[in-house]
Amino acid sequence: MESRKKQGELILEAKNFFNTHKKEIGQSIRSGESVVGISFLQIAESSPVLSEAVIEFPEETLAMVLETALEESGLVKSPRIRFLDLPKTSNLKIRDIRAKHLDQLLWIEGIVRQASDVRPQVVNAKFECPSCGAILSVLQIDKKFREPSRCSCGWKIGFKILSKEMVDAQRLVIEESPDSLDGGEQPRRINVFLKEDLVDPKMEERTTPGSKVKIFGVLKEVPVPLQTGAISTRFDIAIEANNIFKKLFLYFIKNKFFNFNFKLIKRKIN
Repeated sequence: MESRKKQGELILEAKNFFNTHKKEIGQSIRSGESVVGISFLQIAESSPVLSEAVIEFPEETLAMVLETALEESGLVKSPRIRFLDLPKTSNLKIRDIRAKHLDQLLWIEGIVRQASDVRPQVVNAKFECPSCGAILSVLQIDKKFREPSRCSCGWKIGFKILSKEMVDAQRLVIEESPDSLDGGEQPRRINVFLKEDLVDPKMEERTTPGSKVKIFGVLKEVPVPLQTGAISTRFDIAIEANNIFKKLFLYFIKNKFFNFNFKLIKRKIN
């Protein structure tokens, strides 16, 4: 009951935010699509409670609060929210990512080293624990279909599959940029999982190998299978992307006005 009350309060906060920023949100909606770009920093200014929920419980807050509130506000049907910015405190180097960051919203920078083909595939599956009834979501990043390895109650086998989510998807391998390394450090890598509108043909230039990118997303655990077919106690990690930006493009936008004025000043001096 308490959690439902809190969710209701967050939805109200979100509706107030969307009503205040109707014009900006309307402009950010992609033509003919339901994808909406939203500024996290504006959310933080409007409602600290809502912004904290986004950082601490990103998947639940996005789906059950922000997207629900946006649809109920009548601005767009079945919206998909993409963040346009995140706080600097959420930025992590790939080498600094740890287990404590699982299921948190964060952002990284790096170079695209590998990009798989875009193909329809099961990207997420939901299971029910036969012991406690908990609903478990498993990110499907490998070729082999994965079931939960364990539940928080301790149960490990016989999970009942409830649903599968199938969309166009792509896997990227992101490597730390050389300019972010010290001395003889070797660059670390991480898998990043893109889906839906993030794999549209018009987004292809952002995922070309060699591109320097900034990625917003949620850190997820990925089971590591053993040759015997069992699941290892060691888990891999991957980022399920919320948005991806090409760094060169961001730099150009940020410095366009400065460069223009610099040219004018240079002409006057000459």
